[in-house]
Amino acid sequence: MMRRFVIFILSIFIVAVSADVDAAKRRTASRQKSRGINTVKQEQRDTRKDIQQTAEQIEANRRNTVRSLNQLDALNADIQAHTRSIKRITMQIDSLNSRISHLSDSVQALDRRLTAMRESYARTVVKIHDKQRGSGDAIAFIFSAENFTQAYRRMRYLKEVSSWRERRSRELAAQADTLRAKKKQLASMQADKTNSLVALNDAANQLKSKQKQTADIVENLKKENTSLRQVLKDKESKARALDAELDRLIAEEQKRQEEEARKKEEARRQEEARQSKLAQQNQSKKSIDSSAKKSDKKADGKEAKTSAKTVPASKKDKETPRTYATAAETRSLAGSFESNKGRLLFPVAGRYKIIRPFGRQQHPNLKHVVTDNAGIDIEVSAGGTARAVFAGKVSAIFRQPGYNTIVMVRHGRYLTVYAGLSDISVHNGQELTQGQTIGKVFADPDDDGRAILHFELRREKEKLNPALWVK
Repeated sequence: MMRRFVIFILSIFIVAVSADVDAAKRRTASRQKSRGINTVKQEQRDTRKDIQQTAEQIEANRRNTVRSLNQLDALNADIQAHTRSIKRITMQIDSLNSRISHLSDSVQALDRRLTAMRESYARTVVKIHDKQRGSGDAIAFIFSAENFTQAYRRMRYLKEVSSWRERRSRELAAQADTLRAKKKQLASMQADKTNSLVALNDAANQLKSKQKQTADIVENLKKENTSLRQVLKDKESKARALDAELDRLIAEEQKRQEEEARKKEEARRQEEARQSKLAQQNQSKKSIDSSAKKSDKKADGKEAKTSAKTVPASKKDKETPRTYATAAETRSLAGSFESNKGRLLFPVAGRYKIIRPFGRQQHPNLKHVVTDNAGIDIEVSAGGTARAVFAGKVSAIFRQPGYNTIVMVRHGRYLTVYAGLSDISVHNGQELTQGQTIGKVFADPDDDGRAILHFELRREKEKLNPALWVK
């Protein structure tokens, strides 16, 4: 009996222990499963964070590359300006050196001449005094003459001597004044030369500084080769998109103008046909009236006059529409625009620099980089505005990625395009006067607030170099 009881107790203990072990295993498995899910979720969060950080880093690199390229373009524009300034100042110094040399020779010649004139004058005065020695003053010299004729000659002699001395004194004074003026002019030229040398040295130092900055930027851009290629590719894509949009707008405008011209021509023909039909009806009516009143010659004469007057009126009606044509107005506007080539108003007011010129050309700093610009890119100070280069009409206002707001203005057959604007102050279809403000140049916050206007000039779809037209 006791043995059975012990066996029973042991069985219960074993079952309890087994249950506890199973429960422990289930708890451990649950905890492991929970940890696995949490780990996966954490890894997903870490992955998303890494992807976001990578995207942010790529975007930061892109913006930095864009800033660097724009800064490089601005530095190249500064370098060109300093190079031109150095060349101009060097030419000024060479001219000053030539003038200073010529003026120095002139001063030396005047100085020698003045010295010779003074010595000659002194010798002559000494001779005159020697000749008059023993006679005392002029009165005694005259009255000491032996007769009246000699006294008269001495009096004339003294008068001539006095005139000569006055004349020589004036000549000496004039030569002295000329010499002083020449010396003053020479001193002024020397001061100008000194200032020019200082300006030349300053320009040379600035040029060296700009060249060093350029070299540093180029080195950094080379390190970001992948980002640079992507940015250049993006720029080209945006430029092509703008070009395609402008071509589309111009084509639509041309089509609209052709349709308007066709409608005007159709209306003119219909009016011409109506006038012709009306004239025929009048002529027929007058013929009937004339047959009915043959006996009345006076009335017949009036009918003839009326008929004669009617024909010129019809001819006048026919000629008037022909003088009104869009082509003539376009030629007039285009001619006026063309006649101002090289004198058109610059598209921005105040200080500016052209940082990207017109056309396809090799980048001055980056090998294997070729830029193609349909216009010119002009950097202005923050807050700078764009203005109409010539009187015209706003034909389109639209937005394009990379160019913010774009305004297209028509001047007859010619069009000007102002891209990179904000705060537009004109509207579509508005007539503009020369110099009228179109809008503010957009200051890009991602580019340190740099404000760049992209300006194009076209003859319909043909791209022209704006630098040859504006001044």
